Amino acid sequence: MRERENMSKVKITWKAFGDKPEIGRFISSVEFETEFKVEEFDVNKFLEVVYHNTNTYSGNLWQIIEPKLSATRTHTSISVGDEIEIDGQVYICADFGFEKIEDVEIKRFSDDSIFRVIKKDKVDN
Repeated sequence: MRERENMSKVKITWKAFGDKPEIGRFISSVEFETEFKVEEFDVNKFLEVVYHNTNTYSGNLWQIIEPKLSATRTHTSISVGDEIEIDGQVYICADFGFEKIEDVEIKRFSDDSIFRVIKKDKVDN
């Protein structure tokens, strides 16, 4: 068995869609450990692989994710507002790519559905 320090804990949380939209926002999560430490690789590349695998229902990560999905889950494609947590750091699917959650502004519809996720303007002091 590999040592935990050589693995990363990943949690994917879908927030944007659900099987009962009339009830409001539906949230579902899947957690797993990688066989490698994500920080040793390009985090953005890893996030894009998760995005691609969940949108095409294929790939090595999809083989790990699919058996962990809720039986009632109807939507597994990552979309704006969904989150991927890697070793405690949360990244949110933004209008373009992924951003650290603390670096974005989230605009919501009146029913609290996520509408837009945009990078905050940086102000130099």
